Amino acid sequence: MESVLKYSMDRTVEVATTYNQKYYDIIGKRMVESFVKHWPKHIQLHVYWQEAEPEIMEDNIVYHELYAVQPQLKQWVDKHTDKQYHGWREDRGKFVWKNDGVKFSHKVFAQTHRIRNSAANILLYSDADTLYHAEPDLEYLSEICPADSLCTFFDRPKFRDETGFYMHNPQHPKAKQWADRLEEIYLSGEVWTYEKDRAADQYTMAFGRESFRDCKQMDLMTYHQGVDAKDPVPTSPLSNFLQHLKGEKKTS
Repeated sequence: MESVLKYSMDRTVEVATTYNQKYYDIIGKRMVESFVKHWPKHIQLHVYWQEAEPEIMEDNIVYHELYAVQPQLKQWVDKHTDKQYHGWREDRGKFVWKNDGVKFSHKVFAQTHRIRNSAANILLYSDADTLYHAEPDLEYLSEICPADSLCTFFDRPKFRDETGFYMHNPQHPKAKQWADRLEEIYLSGEVWTYEKDRAADQYTMAFGRESFRDCKQMDLMTYHQGVDAKDPVPTSPLSNFLQHLKGEKKTS
């Protein structure tokens, strides 16, 4: 047990999130405040922002203007202004969120930039609608993100990856290739070739992982028994220190 604990403590951790002004006003500000309150001061939160100028200044918060550090994302977004790329379904006569590839691309490109630029052993991505309510269990986070694993996720049988919580190993030999593959899905237009209702990041992240079947990956749906197949975080050990306010929960 002592060797396991020492191993986990020797591994460094970073956290990342992203938001625009609307999301910051709804929940993102509270997310950053909860990180400041509960996380150890030696662990950094990397915030990838749009529109919402940084206002919470702490030594362990690092801000990145998303379009400035990922100009290829901005160019891609500017080329996809038609409503069909933002979720419009002509056959249904309405916007469908799972078809909004442009919206969800921002989360993916925030993570790929951090994967390429992180010196940490463990990178935890938390959606901006995550609130921390206790000090995180760093030993547990190390346990579920092994040094020989590429990434950690909940692969839900029907809905695919729960992308409000994701972990990466930036020091994995194929970490940079993993980042490249995720960006390629968007920049090449592959995202638009998927069947309808498959443009959200829960699908693109899962499809991207399928290119790395030769790498160990940690699926928490199988690692933890009995987690909810639709919303697994509240029924996992993560709930001991974080709450993911999915959907209407963030405004209630």
